[in-house]
Amino acid sequence: MNIKLLFGIHCHQPVENFYSVVDEAIARCYKPFLEVTSQYSRFSYNVHFSGWLLDYIRQHHNDVFILLKKMSDTNQIEFFSGGFYEPVLSAIPSRDRKDQIRKMNEYIYNNFGQKPQGLWLTERVWDPSIIPDIVQSGINYITVDDYHFLSVGYNKSDLFSYYTTEQDGFSLNVFPIDKHLRYIVPFKEAGEIISYLKSLKDSGDGLAVIFDDGEKFGLWPGTYDWVYNKGWLSRFLENLLSEGDIETTHFKDIIQNSKPGGIAYLPITSYMEMGEWSLFADSYELFDECMNHLKNEGLLEKYQYIIKGGIWKNFLSKYSESNHLHKRILDLSKRIEQLNVNDPEKDALMKAECNDVFWHGIFGGLYLPNLRNNAYRFIIEADKLYGERTNIMYPSIDIYDINYDGYNEAILKSEDLSAIFTGKYNGQLIELDILEENFNLQN
Repeated sequence: MNIKLLFGIHCHQPVENFYSVVDEAIARCYKPFLEVTSQYSRFSYNVHFSGWLLDYIRQHHNDVFILLKKMSDTNQIEFFSGGFYEPVLSAIPSRDRKDQIRKMNEYIYNNFGQKPQGLWLTERVWDPSIIPDIVQSGINYITVDDYHFLSVGYNKSDLFSYYTTEQDGFSLNVFPIDKHLRYIVPFKEAGEIISYLKSLKDSGDGLAVIFDDGEKFGLWPGTYDWVYNKGWLSRFLENLLSEGDIETTHFKDIIQNSKPGGIAYLPITSYMEMGEWSLFADSYELFDECMNHLKNEGLLEKYQYIIKGGIWKNFLSKYSESNHLHKRILDLSKRIEQLNVNDPEKDALMKAECNDVFWHGIFGGLYLPNLRNNAYRFIIEADKLYGERTNIMYPSIDIYDINYDGYNEAILKSEDLSAIFTGKYNGQLIELDILEENFNLQN
């Protein structure tokens, strides 16, 4: 039995990130990766670019966009869809999920002629409640970490197949991403990676799945020199394509030509590290203590997958700044619900839903002022446009619980300023927006 390697890269930059950062990512990572892989036409692989990044490439690095189009036309790459502005899908309302995916699907079809069947799940944050919406958006399959399966009792040997799952009668195919492959690509030599792949020959249906950050191939520390200057990527591809029992392929071909390994129901979770980061500080210390104890006793590999951390939405409980941003978006979404997806206020809202600002890993995330400034910029812009469309008379006062904490907020607006006061802290000012500048002074 041949091993079928499903190789995928996910490329993303926060919406309106510093352009110098985006340009560097393109120059040192996305462009050289595409240039090298395009020279190996038999290397079939899968790509996901967040919509904002893809359109930035079209506008400012059109040679890279043209190369993507060429590789799509020759069927070397399969495009995955997702939320256009890379939201965590389970954190936004159903109507916005569908609009984000629809916008991405249309962009891929209009520019590359592909109707995507696969969807990249932002930060692999899984919640079965999203299944009906993504299936109704034309999606047939997604990828998640093998951790999603291991944490509910699957054995690693079960995870070299794909599975079906369902919610409310809507069926979706799910591919487990191999953590070991994620950890050794591109950091180990080609021969070691090939040996690992060949060891999977008799495992499950022989499917080996890696779908990981494209930034590992040039943007992570030391990787540009290793992957390109020292030739790792070329060596890997030459070794891979010389193996007669390893076949690179697309997800759509696996779905068309093989059956799933069974039905699976997965918990609300993300990758294991996300569970650690989302814990409250005291709980994290206990989690860390437990993991270190298992490691010292030589039991970590055996037990780590049944020790659960937190869930992504815990960031909204952990940080009032994150929760306030999120609930401002929910409030706007409810008011903008009846507008057309192409309306500017809807597009501004969807930009604000970009995931990076609501959480943190070992890097900045929520801690970066520019990400929060951008989120407020889009929120304020959407709110102003909605006010103009609905002919709101200023000054205006609204009183209701905007952030779902059980206390009312007072929202005061004039033609120049918007201010939000909370009842939780005796009328404390928690947001003060200069409308002309789309800027929140309280950020």
